[in-house]
Amino acid sequence: MTTAVDPCPAVGLQQLLTIAQPELVRMWTTLPAPAEDELDGEYAGFLPIHGLPDDAVRALVQAMYQERSRNGYWIGKAYSAGAGYNVFRTATGDGYEFPRAGRFTTRIGASLVDGRPALLMDYTVFNNQPGRAGLIDEIRRLSTGLYLGTATHPKPDGTRTEATGCFLLNGPISPWHGVDDPARELRQA
Repeated sequence: MTTAVDPCPAVGLQQLLTIAQPELVRMWTTLPAPAEDELDGEYAGFLPIHGLPDDAVRALVQAMYQERSRNGYWIGKAYSAGAGYNVFRTATGDGYEFPRAGRFTTRIGASLVDGRPALLMDYTVFNNQPGRAGLIDEIRRLSTGLYLGTATHPKPDGTRTEATGCFLLNGPISPWHGVDDPARELRQA
């Protein structure tokens, strides 16, 4: 399904980047789930840092925005018919590469945060770092082409962490390409 991006949403990407994480989480709880096939293609991802302490900003930069790190600089996420992956940018000797990995499955379901419908992104079916950590991302629509996501993972007592922050997705910016190595993240039987 091709979805046109709203060229002038009431609240745009620039405004969202200036909102503190607790307010973004509150906003996320008020939003509707996207349609199951609404997200189709690759979406630019953003992690708002407004109001975060310096050590939290440094940790985000270290984990998500280092071109020479294991994953590389996080560019965003991609979706197509119940599947998805992350897109990264890595520096090479003469330019950049854009690895596509960090797979997840998608479905509309009850949010693990508030029980309302959300697009659930389940990494646990794949053998990747987010899957081994039990990560579930959840997406809701702010406007056509602009989405807020949050995440939780399991705690030792069997409950899940609170949603303490959001990421933003905008797009699609390019069509679905698929992961670089479809066999790489499969769990062994």
